[in-house]
Amino acid sequence: MSETEQEWKPTKIRPQSTMAQAFSSALDSAFALDSEVDHLAQTIDQKKQQMMIQTRELEVLQRRIREAEERLQREQNGRATNGGGDHSAGKDDSA
Repeated sequence: MSETEQEWKPTKIRPQSTMAQAFSSALDSAFALDSEVDHLAQTIDQKKQQMMIQTRELEVLQRRIREAEERLQREQNGRATNGGGDHSAGKDDSA
């Protein structure tokens, strides 16, 4: 027997080659990556949906603000016209 055969002692654990260990690690990484990708995709979909809802809410609020600004502008123009008309009418009548 050679020296290497004499030094080798069988163990209960089956030895794995470096290539087998690398392949096993690659598979573990691939499957872990898949679950991570699925989780990230789900998170992205949830955030997209949340963003769409918030965009709609923002559009509604912007429309309401524009309508309120338009009403305010009409009221201010109406007061200026009525108030200005009364003053100018008084001036025209006195002249």
